[in-house]
Amino acid sequence: MTLPKPYYEDAHVTLYHGDCREILPELGKFDLLLTDPPYEMVATGGGIGSQRDYLADIDGFTDGGFDETILDHADNWMCFCAKAQLPSLIQRASKMPRWMLSTWNKPNPTPLCNGNYLPDTEYIVHGCHPKRIFGEFRDKSRFIVFPAQQNNLHPNEKPVQVIGKCMRVGSQEGDTVVDPFAGSCTTGVAAKLNGRHATLIEISERYCEIGVERLRQGVLF
Repeated sequence: MTLPKPYYEDAHVTLYHGDCREILPELGKFDLLLTDPPYEMVATGGGIGSQRDYLADIDGFTDGGFDETILDHADNWMCFCAKAQLPSLIQRASKMPRWMLSTWNKPNPTPLCNGNYLPDTEYIVHGCHPKRIFGEFRDKSRFIVFPAQQNNLHPNEKPVQVIGKCMRVGSQEGDTVVDPFAGSCTTGVAAKLNGRHATLIEISERYCEIGVERLRQGVLF
């Protein structure tokens, strides 16, 4: 397969519309794979969460897990995940020379418990080589405390500040970053703000359109 024509391209970001399993092997080498793929979610019953409008958007699209072998294309990767995915991702990362587990902790989680803890923590697994850990002192904390966004462009969108922090730890200014599950292109926005070059892949044309509109904004958000 040859690479398709970019859906969008500027000095810092290239976006492809298509299946990452087909496009990613054609991209060659890059410095960091940073992604927030579909989570493997376990149903917890009713409650306020089951009534949220965006769950219809999530069902069967962003909650069914993903093919973890795509991580084999990188020797430096950071992957957000749900608790159910931790065992397999940690096992995969443990084959790397170095691996870390960090968390994004939300002070404003969805008020949903159902006999469990609040959903205030998301996990980030990082597999890499020892010399691929960067950033300033403040970037290297194993936990990120930052509020969840209330008005998202994508049902699972991460704040630019959270993605930017991960990007600074996993890459240097001028490095190339790839995101196989681009969603609304937050990784591209973070790349522009942090001096990286991002290649994004998104299978949904709807979110490609949303991402392009976002990347063209004079003031990034």
